[in-house]
Amino acid sequence: MNPLHEAIRRLPTGVEFLVVVSWAFGLPIFASILSLGTGGEVSAASGGTLVFTNDALVGIVVFELVQSVFLVWFLKVRGWTLERLGLAISWRGTGWGWMLLVVTYVLAMGVQVVAEWTVPAQMHAAAAKFPVADKNLSMELVFLASTVNGIFEEVFVAGYIISALREVRGVWTAINASTVVRLLYHLYQGPIGIMTVVPMGLLYGYFYARTRQLWPLILAHVLIDIIGLSSS
Repeated sequence: MNPLHEAIRRLPTGVEFLVVVSWAFGLPIFASILSLGTGGEVSAASGGTLVFTNDALVGIVVFELVQSVFLVWFLKVRGWTLERLGLAISWRGTGWGWMLLVVTYVLAMGVQVVAEWTVPAQMHAAAAKFPVADKNLSMELVFLASTVNGIFEEVFVAGYIISALREVRGVWTAINASTVVRLLYHLYQGPIGIMTVVPMGLLYGYFYARTRQLWPLILAHVLIDIIGLSSS
């Protein structure tokens, strides 16, 4: 028997949770917070840039693939499976994914309208810090980065966090924790971005907790990223 594997299997569940969340989102959260005081000029792979270039997209892909290698190995040793995460592709799940996409965009438009009414005009530039895409982006990179990022984020911020916490802390604690983590690595988007991320996190978390289907979240997230990068 592999001594390392045995030591990993004996870790308390709290330590497992800390390892996974800090490894997956520690650097993106740090970079996102750091970007608040640096004008957003932080590596996209760390979750803190406001301009996506081809190099930034390559950074996202490399960063998240490297992170995933360790996390997949670690969770496999710990006994996690795709079935436990609810990761199965289906036509019904695909339909739900498109519905989540539509709801997310309606939500984003609603936030924009509310912001127009409530945020003073002179504050709009500071509040609206949404990332923009370089006009010379490679579409191949857009599809690759969007796919890798959508899978990475939803597997760990929704699939893992909610599945791990609901068993010991309850469904709403799990949903709220997932939303807080999602919020922390999106702080670089500014107040208007945060106003979208929080309800989106609650919606996606609630949907996942109720259905135990991860594929709709992944599909919606991938499509959101592709549309956002293609239309900036």
